[in-house]
Amino acid sequence: MAVHMADLDALYERLAAAVTLQSDDAAIRIRAEYEPQAGPGAKVFPPTYMESNGTRYHFERRWSPEGTPVEVVVLDSYQSQANRCEAALDRVADRLRLPRILWRFELDGNVLELSNLSVPHRSRDAYIIHGIVGGKKFGETEVGKALNDATDSSLDAYLAFSPTDLIYGFWDSWQGKRTQLRIARSYTSEMIGWQPERGRRAAIKIDPLVLPAEYEVNRSDWQGIGESKKSKSQVTTLSNLGYGTNPKAGTPQDEFGGVAVRSISRLGVLSLTGLARLRFRDEAVNRAGRTALAALALAGDRLAFGGAGIHLRSGSDLVLRNESLEWVQRGARTEPLELSRDDAVQLVDLARERLAAAGVAWQAEPVVVSPSGPLAEVIRNVLTARGLDDAEG
Repeated sequence: MAVHMADLDALYERLAAAVTLQSDDAAIRIRAEYEPQAGPGAKVFPPTYMESNGTRYHFERRWSPEGTPVEVVVLDSYQSQANRCEAALDRVADRLRLPRILWRFELDGNVLELSNLSVPHRSRDAYIIHGIVGGKKFGETEVGKALNDATDSSLDAYLAFSPTDLIYGFWDSWQGKRTQLRIARSYTSEMIGWQPERGRRAAIKIDPLVLPAEYEVNRSDWQGIGESKKSKSQVTTLSNLGYGTNPKAGTPQDEFGGVAVRSISRLGVLSLTGLARLRFRDEAVNRAGRTALAALALAGDRLAFGGAGIHLRSGSDLVLRNESLEWVQRGARTEPLELSRDDAVQLVDLARERLAAAGVAWQAEPVVVSPSGPLAEVIRNVLTARGLDDAEG
C-alpha cells in the first residue's frame, strides 16, 4: 500500500521526533527472508576472505530465532550491504538532487569516473582529498576546507556536501590530525545463511591437451600476447598464461564449493538514536539534517533491497520470500511500517525541502575533482603497456 502525502508528512514528523530524542522510537528494523532462485536446497556462494581454518568463507555461531546457538555463514557483510545502498543512491543522485563529489579523469578518450558513493573511504578517499579542482588542491577549495575543518560537534559540511558519509560512517585518517574525525555508521544490514552445509566444487577447468600448469617458459617470448599475472621473474608458468588444468591437482575443492543453507535472512536496522548523536550548527539543522539523513538511509535501503530479489554475486541470485519494516520502540515494542521505493524517494524530496528551509540547501551539481599530475602519470603508466613494462621491469 502506498503512503499518501499526508502520511509522508506524518512519517517525516515521526522521524524528526525520534532523531531529536522526543519520542519512544529508537530504530527502524528491517527483516527479510530469501531463498535461492533455484529453490530451497540449491547452493549459494558466500564471499571469500583470507583462508582461516581451512575455509575462505565466514562461518560463525549465532542464536537462532528459537533461542538455539547454530552455525551461520555470512552471505553479504555490513560493508557490502552499505555499498549496495550507496550504489543505488548513486544511480538516482540526479533525481534526488543528492550532493556528490566526482573524481573524473580522461585517458585516451575514455572517461574514468568515481564518486564519493563508490570509493572505499567515501569523501575522505585518497582519490578525492589528493585531487585538483580548477587548478587548486581539493583541500584548498571551499568544499575541501569545510570538510577538513569539520569536527564531531560541527558536521554541517558533511551534511551539505557528502551527507551519505554520515549514514554509512567514515574515518578521516588521512590529514595527520592529532584528533581524527570518526563517524560510526547508523545504518547496518547483513545477509546470513542459517545452518550451512559445506559444498564441494563439482567441476574444474580441464586443459583439452592436458598441458602441465606449472611448466615454465621464458616471459619475454609471451609479452604482448596476454600474460595474465604481473611478475618480475624472467620465467612464468603456463597457468599464468591460461593453460593447464585449474585448479591444479591436489587443491582442496571445498573452500570454494558453496553452501546449502536452511534459510537466508537479511537483518537490517536504521538507528535513529545513532543519528541523534550527530551535531550541527543549531537545533533547526539538527532536526532537519538528521531527518534528511534518516530519509536518505531509508531510500538507500528501499532502492537496493526493495525489489523482487537480489544478485549478490555469481551463484548467489536470491528471490525475496517475505519482508517487514517496523518501528522499534522503548520496551522492545514494535509497530509495522510500510514504505515502497517511490514513497522513500518522495520522503527524501520532502526532507530536502525542510533541510533547505533550515538553511542547508543541497547543490545537485557535483563537485568535480581531477587527479593531481603525479597521480595522473601513475594511472597512465599502470593502464598502458608502457606502464606495465615499467612496473615489471
